[in-house]
Amino acid sequence: MSTIIVNSVCTIASAALAAFILTRALKRLKNPDLEAAKKRMADLMKLLKLDPKKVKLNSYEVRIATMISMANEGIDIDEIGGCAAILDQLQENIIFPLRLMAAKVIVPSSLYTPPKGVLLHGPPGCGKTLIARAIAKKVDAFFINFDIAVLNDMFYGETAKLTKALFTFSEKVQPCVIFIDEIDSVLRTRQHFDHEVSAIMKTQFMALWDGFLNSDSTVIVIGATNRPQDTKQLCAAFLFECTCRSPTWPLETSSLSGSDLKEVVRLACLSRYRSVIQDLVGNNPSEQQLQEQRIAEITLSHDDVIRTLNDFKIRTMETIAANFISLD
Repeated sequence: MSTIIVNSVCTIASAALAAFILTRALKRLKNPDLEAAKKRMADLMKLLKLDPKKVKLNSYEVRIATMISMANEGIDIDEIGGCAAILDQLQENIIFPLRLMAAKVIVPSSLYTPPKGVLLHGPPGCGKTLIARAIAKKVDAFFINFDIAVLNDMFYGETAKLTKALFTFSEKVQPCVIFIDEIDSVLRTRQHFDHEVSAIMKTQFMALWDGFLNSDSTVIVIGATNRPQDTKQLCAAFLFECTCRSPTWPLETSSLSGSDLKEVVRLACLSRYRSVIQDLVGNNPSEQQLQEQRIAEITLSHDDVIRTLNDFKIRTMETIAANFISLD
């Protein structure tokens, strides 16, 4: 009798162990990046000096954590050329309010708040992603380059959980910028023929986003698209809209050769340094170090190149006209 009991216990224990191992294997098969995400999150929490006892992350938030970038990985906003008007709008409407909130500066008016979303639209290659990263660096915020493919899970209900995790994780590590490229593929205007999973995801995304609108969180969603007409009806109440246009100077330089372009930039550089070099050559050696410091601080701007380009075109046309007259 005792032998039968022992055998039964061993059988049950073996079955339980096999079930446990199978469950873990299936979980890893379902998400092979889970272990890597957990390790990165442990390193990230140490880097951020977050207390693991106070900040708990579930498995879905850990998956979102694999997409996070540090603020210093972006580009300085002053280094972006060709879209000064857009950058001025973003400074006034997004960056300044976020920096005040981060500094705990109390503004008398409760209306002085940044929008919870920004829609950057324009043709491919006009700098939408670059601008989003520059905003994150300027406000010293984490940057989540959200991969839309993460939402396409084969298990029912996982999409909704991942959508929620995107916002809950961002709130835990705020200030944070969520960047969604081709946002029209996620938040396209609702249609009667939308798939059930897509409809649920859109509804939950907008509900969670609406929750941020009614809070003082420093999480902002930046979407990029070249089809703004597909998102306006759905996101009109949430987004501050900016149109990113391709610079016109490539068309203006289409008739110039590579050597011509190099000459334009060389002339722009000479013009930019002219006044400082004159002071450096004319001053006594005791002031030379000060002038060298001024030289190190000089930068060549987009406007400098455009100004020199226009002068170069005028001189080229004058040369062509003079040669034409001499032939006559």
